[in-house]
Amino acid sequence: MALPNGVYDLPIDVSLGDREMTLTPTAVETPRGLLLLDVGMPDGIDDLAGVLDGEGLDLDDTWAVVLTHQDIDHAGCLAAVVERTDAVVFAHEADAPYIEGEKELLKSSEERPMAIDPTSIDVRLTGGEAFATDAGPMEIIHTPGHTPGHVSCYFPEEELLITADALNAPEGELVGPREGATPEMETAWESVETIATHDIDHAVCFHGGYVEDGTERIEALLADR
Repeated sequence: MALPNGVYDLPIDVSLGDREMTLTPTAVETPRGLLLLDVGMPDGIDDLAGVLDGEGLDLDDTWAVVLTHQDIDHAGCLAAVVERTDAVVFAHEADAPYIEGEKELLKSSEERPMAIDPTSIDVRLTGGEAFATDAGPMEIIHTPGHTPGHVSCYFPEEELLITADALNAPEGELVGPREGATPEMETAWESVETIATHDIDHAVCFHGGYVEDGTERIEALLADR
C-alpha cells in the first residue's frame, strides 16, 4: 500500500525549543493547482519549498492552503506562503479568529509564548465540504479537541485519512490524541469516534507520517481507552 498518485507526504525536520521533531504537511494535486494541507513553522517556507521540490512540485503552483488548525507548527509560515503564492486559505470557523490575530493562539502562555503573523481566512469551513483532487474527492471532517476548529481530511475513494493531530504515529503505528498538547481530551476522543465511522486503510499523521493503519486500529484504540 502507498499514497495515491497526486498525494505527497512532506517530512520536514525542525527544532522546537529543546526538541527535535519531524513535521509532515501534505500536498495534493488538483485540477486548479497544488493544495497544501498545513505549511509548517515560522521561517519554514524554504524548508517547505525544498521538500516540495524533492517531489517534483513547485511551491509557486499552490492555489490553496487548508489549515487543519491554528497551532504554530501547522500555521507558522502561512502568511509567507500566502504572500508568495496568493493562495486561497481555508480553515474552520472556530479557529479562524486565532489565525486572523483576533485572539491569542490557544496554546500560547507566559512561559511559552507563541505567535504567528495574522492571515485572513478566505473560506471558513464547518465540516462536510469536499475538494476536487487528482486522487478523487477530499472531504473535510471537523475533529475538535486538539483545538476547537481542528479538521482532518478524508479521501473516500482511496480510504485515506490525513489526520493532522487528531491521531498520531510516533512509533509507526496509530495512537490517539496527545494528552499534553490537547486541551479537550474527551472532545478529542469523540472526534476519534467520528473518524472511526469512515472506511480507512491508511493515514498520514502530522506527527508520525505515513502509516498503513486504519479503521480496525482506530476501533481498537477506542476499545482500549
